[in-house]
This record gives sequence, structure tokens and C-alpha cells, in this order.
Amino acid sequence: MSGVGSIRWMLLVVSLLLLSTVVRAESDEKIFIAVVGGTSFGPPDRFGQGLAELEREFTVETVAGSSPVIYQMRYQGVPFYYIRMYGHEVRSVGQPEYIGLIRTFAALHDLGVTHVLSGATAGGIRPDYDYGDIVILSDFMEWETQRPANILQYTGIERPGYFANFEVPFSPSLSALLIDEVRKRMDGYDGRLYETGVFAQHSPLRFESPAEVRAMAMLGAELTSMYQATCAIYARQLGMRYASISSIGNPAVGVRPFTFADMQAAVQRIAALAVPVVLDVIARIPAEAMDPEPSSTGERFTGSYVDPDADD
Repeated sequence: MSGVGSIRWMLLVVSLLLLSTVVRAESDEKIFIAVVGGTSFGPPDRFGQGLAELEREFTVETVAGSSPVIYQMRYQGVPFYYIRMYGHEVRSVGQPEYIGLIRTFAALHDLGVTHVLSGATAGGIRPDYDYGDIVILSDFMEWETQRPANILQYTGIERPGYFANFEVPFSPSLSALLIDEVRKRMDGYDGRLYETGVFAQHSPLRFESPAEVRAMAMLGAELTSMYQATCAIYARQLGMRYASISSIGNPAVGVRPFTFADMQAAVQRIAALAVPVVLDVIARIPAEAMDPEPSSTGERFTGSYVDPDADD
């Protein structure tokens, strides 16, 4: 082999070694942020289109069955996972409607996700709420009884020694970032920002009745929809901090009349704001939302409830 050929061969070997190092580094990259898609983000197949990069699509096998398609994306150098519409796509005829949610959060747990963002359009129980208003959820009430109340018990996932308290129902760090990013975009936006909101969740897959809405209002609920309470519960039980950018897509039933066309128009305006907000929050998380947050991820304990000296 000539001297020139030897040099070329060495350069090729070095290039291959460097490439393999880069590939290995990318495959070892820790991805700990996820977006669980809801109606605040508009068409589920267009989330981040033109803004974030789609790197790959995959599924994982969980203890509850195959996950929905997981979209690995990247925004401003920060990788994250995105799952469309609470994972509904995995549900087959005859399966319970919650199976997608269970598999979604089981998959995120298996992948090591610790930070979850979501958001949904909702019915405004407060009479002053209007189409397009943005509400950062701060508390919830859950009355539906069809879904499993404890994802750990349902799946058999074990988290011994952790106390999932709901005194602070949503992540303070993630909620603060959502509020800050929404504030930046309020000029020219046809809607208001509410930095707190009490969310009520009734039976899934149907609107509430006027009497149900009146009952919710009497108990302090301000907006109502179908998924955000369940998501907050499952995330907390699995040790993930969770926050929601919810929005008013319609008045709650009985508050004021509304049409399906009214809801469609509101969702388009909301998504144009909410998607960039969530992406910019994702970009800030690694630098601004990594301090320990036991109020969101669960307090460590030893012993049992009735015996402090017992083994974990």
C-alpha cells in the first residue's frame, strides 16, 4: 500500500471511529421530557410541525401492552417524546377507553421520563371565562369512576418507599415556565391568561349536564374536561412532575349556548399559541426545572403506614 493509500485508510478508520462515537453518544442520550398530546395543541399529527425536528418513531412493550407510537423530537437542541391524544390509537374494539392512557404513562415510566407537559381545551364553568382563554391548572377534582384510580396497582409497577401526596397537584416549576411563556405572547392574542384554575373531571367521552356543571361550580370548580386529572394522578403516582396548559374551548353546558363550530374556531387560535409555548418551555427545562421537587415527584419514606420501623 502506498503512503497516500495508508493515509487515506487511516483517515477512513478515524472517521468511522468518530462516527461510531457520535452514534453511541446519541443512543445514550438521556431523554426525560414528554408531551402528552391533548386538544390545546390542535391537530395531533401536526404538533411542532415546522418548529421541532422529528427524529424517529417507535413503540415499547409495557406491562400493560404495546405503547402508542412515541415520536422522538428535538427543539432547540433539547430532545423530548410526544404521544398523540393520550395514546387512544392503541385501543381496540371492546377495550376500555382508558387503556391508551395506562400504556402511555407506563411507557413514559419505562423510558425514564420525569417531566411531562400536556393541555386540553375545556368547558368554562366560570361565567367570565371566554373562548381562547388560557388556564394553567393548579388544582383538580376527579369524580369519574371508570378509570383505574391507581396506575401502580393496575399495572403492577412498584415504587416502594414513595409517598404520592397531592397537596401541590401540579408541578410548580413547570407551571411557572408555562405562565412565563404565555405572558410573552399575550400581546395581540384574543384571550386572557389565568395563572391558576381548578379543574373538574366527570365521566369521560361525554359532555356534562347543566345540573352537573352547577354542582361543580358550587364546589369550586372553574373548568371541566375529560383527561387532565387522570394524567396528573398517573404522573404523580409514577414520580413525574406534571403541568398543563389548558384552555377554554367552549362555555360549560348550561353556562351559555355554544355550537361545534364555535369550538372548532377556538381550538385553532389556542393551538397557535399553546404549541410554541410548550416547545419553549421544553427548551428551558434542562436549565431551569431540574432542582428536586418532592411536592411533584413524591416524598421518600421508610417503614409502613402503621409501623415506622418496618422494612420498606
